[in-house]
Amino acid sequence: ASAIGKLYASYLLLLRGFGKIKDAIDIASSLTEVENVVRQTFGQYESLINNFAKTSIEKFGMSELSVKQFASRFQAMGVAMGFSQGKMTDMSINLTKLTADMASFYDVAQSDVAEDLQSIFTGQTRPLRAYGLDLTQATLKEWALTQGIEANFKTMTQAEKAMLRYQYVMANTAAAQGDFARTADKRNFCFMCRAA
Repeated sequence: ASAIGKLYASYLLLLRGFGKIKDAIDIASSLTEVENVVRQTFGQYESLINNFAKTSIEKFGMSELSVKQFASRFQAMGVAMGFSQGKMTDMSINLTKLTADMASFYDVAQSDVAEDLQSIFTGQTRPLRAYGLDLTQATLKEWALTQGIEANFKTMTQAEKAMLRYQYVMANTAAAQGDFARTADKRNFCFMCRAA
């Protein structure tokens, strides 16, 4: 029985080891694929997103793969609407940072927040309501007036509407911005307490 138990334990360890190897291969493959997307969507600004991704795990708790996936989606959506690659690069990086901070602030998965933030470009109002953000035209028009921005939705291009939504979201998420950095020490302390 003891020999069978050892054999079974060894078999399970091997299976877990192969599973980890497969996971590593899958991540490497995904990273290779996303590199092409980054190259195409960011163009000459590719180095900015690469530099941001290098330190993203420490500063935002976000893997290099996640940073590049989220930022590339934002970038592709914005560029398709008519934003220049340079202007959109700044917006994409800011939205990726906001993804990490909102995920930390609201205790939600980063991928869910990134998907919800895409409504800045699509104009959907429902996804961001869970975070207290109202992207309806009435709210955006009222907010724009308080900021001294003329917002006539009938004559605005889709890019102008997306820019207004972006400005509104960035202005109204101030409480969440920087949350990952603010709470990182607490998370590390709690983890160390559990480990001890």
